Amino acid sequence: MATVVSTVRAAKKTLVVNSAFLQEIKESHPEFWHTLHNVRQVCEDMDEPSHVTRNLVRLLNDLRDQMSLQFALEEAYGYIEVAPEFSSSKVNAAEKAMAQHCSLYLQLSELIEKAEELQYRGANAACVQELVDQTQAFDEKLREHEQAENGLIEGSLNAG
Repeated sequence: MATVVSTVRAAKKTLVVNSAFLQEIKESHPEFWHTLHNVRQVCEDMDEPSHVTRNLVRLLNDLRDQMSLQFALEEAYGYIEVAPEFSSSKVNAAEKAMAQHCSLYLQLSELIEKAEELQYRGANAACVQELVDQTQAFDEKLREHEQAENGLIEGSLNAG
């Protein structure tokens, strides 16, 4: 008896934003934005090095927890897969924006490790300033990511 092997070709799905849900997720998580604001304040105010590291450890850990929830909700409800024929020119931008979630999370985790190390071994002002600079660089990447997602939302709403 001959064995018949059939091949099913899965159509490649493409990623687009579900603008209504993505916008709602961003608006319904004020703790995330408040914690991010507090991180920015600590970096701008530059208190005594031990206070800065202690505050950054606490706030960055809180931010990581909140960012994890934020990104999980965005990925579950703010982005959807569609067949290629239903996609727009914003497909690559949506895929790029969602892919940034992992990178941003890992960068934040590295910052937390550095902050915790400085907190426990003690650090001079120069080391703390380096941590602040790295935190501000991370914040800039997060701002760029948020601007990209907001641009996708706006572009999707204008196209619809």
